[in-house]
Amino acid sequence: MEQPKGVDWTVIILTCQYQESVHVFQTELEVRQKREQIPPGTLLLAVEDPETRVGSGGATLNALLVAAEHLSARAGFTVVTSDVLQSARILILHMGRDFPFEDCGRAFTCLPVENPEAPVEAVVCNLDCLLDIMSHRLGPGS
Repeated sequence: MEQPKGVDWTVIILTCQYQESVHVFQTELEVRQKREQIPPGTLLLAVEDPETRVGSGGATLNALLVAAEHLSARAGFTVVTSDVLQSARILILHMGRDFPFEDCGRAFTCLPVENPEAPVEAVVCNLDCLLDIMSHRLGPGS
């Protein structure tokens, strides 16, 4: 059975608490794009929270600002403009707080599941399931 057409996200942003995590999370998003879980034209961003304990509201606003900066530059603007957000489909995922017993964070915890429809065989983690749910079940039509 073929999976229904999902949302073509313009930007997928993963917020993280620490600067040290940004590169690792960015790489993980890019790996999923290479595996064709994320369309090739989607802008992938891992963004550090603007300050500690900013909360999900502050992290969301910061992520939207970073997305607007990147989309404005991509569209050829020399200043940030909100016009680029009008038709953009932006998915913001929050990593949340780090816990000592989770080396890679909750998003990258491996799950005891298999995806037989995946283009390549790979370990499935929380992030993969969340991307699938948001792109194919909740996102379409929203």
